[in-house]
Amino acid sequence: MPNFKHFLSYQVGAKLGLLVVALVLVGCASGEPYGTAKSKIPALKSDMGRIFVYRSINPFAVFKPRLFKLDGKNIGDTFASTIIYHDVTPGKHVVNYNSGRSNLTINVSAGGKVYLKYSIVSDTVAVGNTAVEIIDSKTAEGELTGIHLVETMIRNPDEIK
Repeated sequence: MPNFKHFLSYQVGAKLGLLVVALVLVGCASGEPYGTAKSKIPALKSDMGRIFVYRSINPFAVFKPRLFKLDGKNIGDTFASTIIYHDVTPGKHVVNYNSGRSNLTINVSAGGKVYLKYSIVSDTVAVGNTAVEIIDSKTAEGELTGIHLVETMIRNPDEIK
């Protein structure tokens, strides 16, 4: 005779798994897929540079927004499986993250694009810290499959505190 408790726990686990998959697919990534949406992004002015900030698909971090803070100003937040962009004047800029404990200096050229990948990591400081790295354009474009372009805005004001 089959074990009813085992069967029941399997059913509950399967339903939770489906819920997680559904959240990943539709949760916070409500924008258009990047492959479709990139043709709708306005042309970059020749005297400006563009910063793209993206996060890979991560079902364990779907509800953990990360703030994109540039030169001490809150620009927008991003969730797992999303990408945002922000146009800047050419030159050096500082990306601030981990509540200001970490900084990354980037150089954005006129007419150029910089891709920043945000990841949630466990490091020597804290579980759930943010890592930010510059990704070359060819690699970044390859990683953007399944990522959704969302409007650059602050959706979670609590993360600013």
